[in-house]
Amino acid sequence: MGLPPVPYPPPRWTNLETVLYHGTLDRYAGMIAAGRIQVRFGKTHRDFGPGFYTTTDQRQAHSWAIQLAEQLPGTAPAVVELKVDRDRLAGLDVLGFVRGDFTADDYWSFVHYCRNGAANHARVAPLNPFYDAVYGPVAAFWNQRMIVANADQISFHTARAEGLLNGGRRRRIL
Repeated sequence: MGLPPVPYPPPRWTNLETVLYHGTLDRYAGMIAAGRIQVRFGKTHRDFGPGFYTTTDQRQAHSWAIQLAEQLPGTAPAVVELKVDRDRLAGLDVLGFVRGDFTADDYWSFVHYCRNGAANHARVAPLNPFYDAVYGPVAAFWNQRMIVANADQISFHTARAEGLLNGGRRRRIL
């Protein structure tokens, strides 16, 4: 089964919403789709620290959901689609990483810091100790500085980011 053809020219730019996907388990999908995302339940030792993780790639979210379900017998994978207003997203305090190659010391330093159990993003007062959101590549073997090819992640870490996610349109798609 091949991929659908890529439309050319691309769709007209509207700047309305960006679509994000969250891979999860069936038992949580309804709550997330209903707008009860709670970033405080995010686990530590993740690429960008504790938070709510999304991706722009539906297949990647599905893969994450399958991995979760394999770890918990009796559960099934689920994917929730979130549509987020770009102007509201632009109002968040965001840290972004474009590169994840071997020489991207800034990215790997941050991933190493967070993967070793950091409780926050080490921001200096009076700022929030967390960025609202962080985006960048997905670390595969972080100790060897290897990323997952063609994968991205956008993580959300604060009540402000949580409000943005819960205020947008959401639906379970798997």
